[in-house]
Amino acid sequence: MEIQSIFTKTNQLKISIIDNPYDYGEFKICFSLVYSIQNIEGGDIAKKVGRYYEINSLQKDVTLTLQQPRIGSYNLSCGPEGLFVIGKNEEKLECNIIPLQFEEIIPEIIYSEDLEKIFHPIIPLPLTYNLKDEFINIINLDFKIPSSENNFFKIFNNFIKVTNIKFNNTNGHEINFVKKDFEQDEYKIFLDENLITIHYSDYGSKVYSIITLIQLFNFYKTKLPLGIIEDKPILRWRGMHLDCARQFYTIEEIKRLLDYMCFFKLNRFHWHLTDNEAWRIQLKCYPDLTNFGAFRGFKELIPPFYGTGYHKNGGYYSKEQIQELIHYAKQLNIEIMPELDLPAHSWTLLQVMPELRDLSTNIQSEDVGNYLDNTINPAVEETSVFLKNILDEVSELFTFSIIHVGVDERPKGSWEGSPKVIEYMKENNISSFDELQDAYMNNIINILKDSKKITAAWNEAALPPHNDIGSSGSAGKIDKSCVIFAWEHPDVGLMSVRKGFQTILCPGHKTYFDMAHNNATNERGICWAATIEVKEVFDWKPLKGYELDEKENVLGIQGQLWSETITNKNYFDMMINPRLATLAEIAWCSESQRTWENFRSALKNNLELLSKMGWKFHKF
Repeated sequence: MEIQSIFTKTNQLKISIIDNPYDYGEFKICFSLVYSIQNIEGGDIAKKVGRYYEINSLQKDVTLTLQQPRIGSYNLSCGPEGLFVIGKNEEKLECNIIPLQFEEIIPEIIYSEDLEKIFHPIIPLPLTYNLKDEFINIINLDFKIPSSENNFFKIFNNFIKVTNIKFNNTNGHEINFVKKDFEQDEYKIFLDENLITIHYSDYGSKVYSIITLIQLFNFYKTKLPLGIIEDKPILRWRGMHLDCARQFYTIEEIKRLLDYMCFFKLNRFHWHLTDNEAWRIQLKCYPDLTNFGAFRGFKELIPPFYGTGYHKNGGYYSKEQIQELIHYAKQLNIEIMPELDLPAHSWTLLQVMPELRDLSTNIQSEDVGNYLDNTINPAVEETSVFLKNILDEVSELFTFSIIHVGVDERPKGSWEGSPKVIEYMKENNISSFDELQDAYMNNIINILKDSKKITAAWNEAALPPHNDIGSSGSAGKIDKSCVIFAWEHPDVGLMSVRKGFQTILCPGHKTYFDMAHNNATNERGICWAATIEVKEVFDWKPLKGYELDEKENVLGIQGQLWSETITNKNYFDMMINPRLATLAEIAWCSESQRTWENFRSALKNNLELLSKMGWKFHKF
């Protein structure tokens, strides 16, 4: 048996069964999609959880009409993923899967290869620099450092290996550090004939000064120009979010991303650890969350979402691994903020701990991803105990001051049919379900305050319902200490700031790197927010429209990679690189400093070094 999937000229997905030795109706075709099925011909849906489907095949061709993308066409991410076939006795049948095909092809974008002949090679662009046309020749590529700095320089080993620079205590051009009373992350580099002097304010500025030298040396190869570089960032929070729930990434894979972040002076890693599809953080208080919630497969409690396939697959992060990653990140001047996505986005959690729902609820809710009843219930006694236990343990484990608790995309109807919720609201004089969400949030904020932690959440935690996907929101009664991540569109960031919340700007149409670069058929990614080329990230002006006093509440910006489409790790690099490097430029230097022509040429140069480290990149 062979299965062939093809998008037709009419934008339907046709799944054809070739050389079928079985009777139709005696087997199921199982797979996941990134767009929901709206109509089916030639089969019927035997099971659906989220966007994982089991289809009874009733004839040779099964034709699916899918949810329409905003660009009106589909790409390589839009076909069946993790496809397998199950027989009438629930056994896996042998089957050859033919790669996805298209009857009509939208051609790939051809990008210009032209580069500036003269450009500044450092990314992000420094605040000021005066580099002369006179050079220091670095004999044997040796730099002499104080022996007291040996451990510090080890953190650059992955970059040093591909540039052939050597740092030692006996030979070479001398590097000297001088601590100064500068601002956070601010540094100055004095490049003189006999000495490189670095003035720095703190650990981060010391790291970034060496990164700047490595990038400079990567460009000039065997020499460095004489001159002065003065540098500091415009934004405090320069972050990257990685969704490790939809797909599991090993600690080594995450370390590789942290290296990339450090190379472009990013300093916050937002670690998305739980969602509808998995629970990835091991907790002593509830070991079954990872025993059963961290693995997916046809015979597992959690079905094979987003390309998992028939066999058991997945993983979780132990306390020891988390501590190891925190230590590694701190060496690179990166703080790790964990996220537990609650109260919605909790389908897997509720399969393991159904007691966190009111089982007498008489209304079924469905979220934007087609998950039914995926929201924990704040009126259930077990929920209060659960929240206290997990937040205390997570607060003890993570050293960073901020814990993210989700609060996005809570479906309307998630609490409305719960008798326990209705009773709780009467007892506590709560007049709306959005006000109940605020009470839920304030409880979490107080729990985390007891552990000397700050709460963070997505923008639905602070803003009233305002989108068209059926999500709920806030009644405006949550504690202003909560840090808000404004993701839905540019206006929500300004709304959050004007309500008095410290805010991270991460709008989907500029910072969601799971979005396709363009509408070409051979691209990967989805496009509900936009298609996002590298140039479109560069053109983003995050602080446009903010008054001077409002800018004080903008902590920074960050990129996001949601992992629904990363069904093969080979896709990872192309979605991030170089859009994340481009976001780093926006986060560090002011709009008036940067030009696309200089940046593009500098980016090409730095990508040569990253390519030696194994990073692939999307053209731009």
